[in-house]
Amino acid sequence: MKKIMFLACATLLVCAACQNGGGNKEKELIDSLTNANTMLKNGYDDLISTINDINAGFSQITAAEDRISNITFEENGELKSDVPTKNIRENMEFIIQILEDNKTKIKQLEDKLGDSNYSSEQLLKMVDALKSQMQDKQKEIQDLKNQLQEKNVQIGKMGERIDQLQVENDSVKTENEAVKTENETVKAENQTVKAENEAVKTENEAVKAENEAVKKENEHKETVLANQDAQINTAYYVFGTKKELKEHKILADGEILSKVDFDKSYFTKIDIRNTTTIRLYSKSVNLLSNHPAGSYSLLKDPAGDITLKINSPADFWSLTRYLVIKVK
Repeated sequence: MKKIMFLACATLLVCAACQNGGGNKEKELIDSLTNANTMLKNGYDDLISTINDINAGFSQITAAEDRISNITFEENGELKSDVPTKNIRENMEFIIQILEDNKTKIKQLEDKLGDSNYSSEQLLKMVDALKSQMQDKQKEIQDLKNQLQEKNVQIGKMGERIDQLQVENDSVKTENEAVKTENETVKAENQTVKAENEAVKTENEAVKAENEAVKKENEHKETVLANQDAQINTAYYVFGTKKELKEHKILADGEILSKVDFDKSYFTKIDIRNTTTIRLYSKSVNLLSNHPAGSYSLLKDPAGDITLKINSPADFWSLTRYLVIKVK
């Protein structure tokens, strides 16, 4: 019934939209929802009506069983002469006919409930209860037939039909048991698959955590290596007049970097792999730090300003990583 309520609510919402200025499209939508609502409601009404008919049929069967059970017999077990055998046969025929009608209607119910529009857990339970009741009634009729045979009441071909119904009943019961067993097997398999999935999920989480740890470790190693690499390839240079170098304690008593507190911030930090030329903006320069001859050149531009060109960085920086140049 939830689907009917949904369609009804949807219709009301669209109606409200129309009152607020909707057009023809909204009206068409309302009509469509209304028709769908009506069709779905009629479908449910038909299902309930069929269920009521089946229950009424079972009540009629019970009444017919009572009529047969209330028939009296002579002390020797023979049917009393004032009770026509025809009445028993007619009641049995009636019972069989109602059983077959109910069986057909239950099948129709199952077919309708196969449609997702009418599928309902409550209705499915009701159909299962009707099927169970059908099986009970078939057993009762079989027992009644056996009782009549014991009392030598002949019901002819109806007895064969009752036997056939009993066989069908047993077949359906066996089939239901097989389906139940299969469902239990599937359920067990699903539980196994679920457990396996949980195990895989746990394993994946562990692998993920391990990968994250490895990733962090690798990133740390890369950072360390990058820092080490940068440190290995780091150098410092400074150029200035004699006065400037002294002011920053880079030059003292004719020696460079002899003071522990020389001004390191006055130096320019470089990567020796990338920096191979240093413009000195002076026409007279003197390298005060020690660097192998041939590892560098002093080049003059047209204006006479000198540029230091490092020919072999590995050799040039092999003795010291501090380049000190005095300019005028």
